[in-house]
Amino acid sequence: MNYYVIAAGIVVGAAMGTASVSWIHRGVGTGWIVLGAAGVGVGCTMVFTAVALLLTGPDHFMVVHVVYLVCVVGLPLAGAIVLAFGRPSPLIITTLCLVSFTAIPVGVYATHIEPFWLRVDAATLAVEGNGEGIRIGVIADLQTTSIGNYENEAIDRLISFAPDVVMFPGDLHQIKAGQFDERAPQFTQLIQRLVDAVPVVYLVNGHSDTVAELHQITHGTGAKVLDNEVATLELKGKVIHIAGVSLLGRDYEPAAKLAVDRLANDDLPGMRILLAHEPDAIKLLKGDTVDLLVSGHTHGGQVAIPFFGPPITASSVPRHIAAGGLHELHGTPTYVSTGVGRERGNAPQVRFGVRPSIGIIDLVGEG
Repeated sequence: MNYYVIAAGIVVGAAMGTASVSWIHRGVGTGWIVLGAAGVGVGCTMVFTAVALLLTGPDHFMVVHVVYLVCVVGLPLAGAIVLAFGRPSPLIITTLCLVSFTAIPVGVYATHIEPFWLRVDAATLAVEGNGEGIRIGVIADLQTTSIGNYENEAIDRLISFAPDVVMFPGDLHQIKAGQFDERAPQFTQLIQRLVDAVPVVYLVNGHSDTVAELHQITHGTGAKVLDNEVATLELKGKVIHIAGVSLLGRDYEPAAKLAVDRLANDDLPGMRILLAHEPDAIKLLKGDTVDLLVSGHTHGGQVAIPFFGPPITASSVPRHIAAGGLHELHGTPTYVSTGVGRERGNAPQVRFGVRPSIGIIDLVGEG
């Protein structure tokens, strides 16, 4: 993959920086050696990054990946080089080098531990007129190229909570071009296993899957792909209307607004739920409200800074809402899943401070 080219640039840059520290034996000060090594390393990284971007085209995920690799690979490597060859070093430089090593466990945790540390995000929502409680299971953004133990365990864990209905707000897969027909049966088996345990399963498409692909995956399973339409069902004596809206490229199709208009009609009896890939679908309501909006897409930002939250959410909704969980947005209860998977392609496949999750929303009566 092209980020290996960038990683090679970081390593080569550090190696060239190592060669430059031999200047210390010629009377060059340690500070200049550190600056020289850093300059060579950064220069090589930039060159290799430029080559990678030429291969992939403009890609902001690649830029983020560069920053990540520099932080968790380049900085500790540079610190080790200075400690090994730059002695005697001033105390401040030695301290900075030692601090740089903390990036190593952070990188291991963010790459190999947290992305697979699945949690259950439980929420309770009081809904007017609801009698016996209804449990909604939410599983979003598997966003994987194939089904493995982790994805199967996520389905098993969701099933164990015995939801009455399961909603999947998009990005079921991120299969590479040309591999869909080969990989799709794995996803069909996954959906079938879910439907066998929870007969009522609804899906909408996201950015990495299409309505046609979801129809192919779910064909014969009993799961229902909502394509700008409203489904009506009865659960525990309660009528529920679920509008599922489809994405076309980066935005919702015009037909999505028609489906939402039907759902938001105050004369429609029963509970009303909007299922959409993005929480940004709130704009389709145009000031109207429904009982619940269920969405995913943001991955909770995938990386969150302590006391600040996710710096990037790929959403226009407020950051604290995009970070995940049940909130109120423009008068509408809005649930945003942090997702099960993570961004693929050229993005760093990491999570930090935003564990993956399945959602369990219990709808209970008011009072």
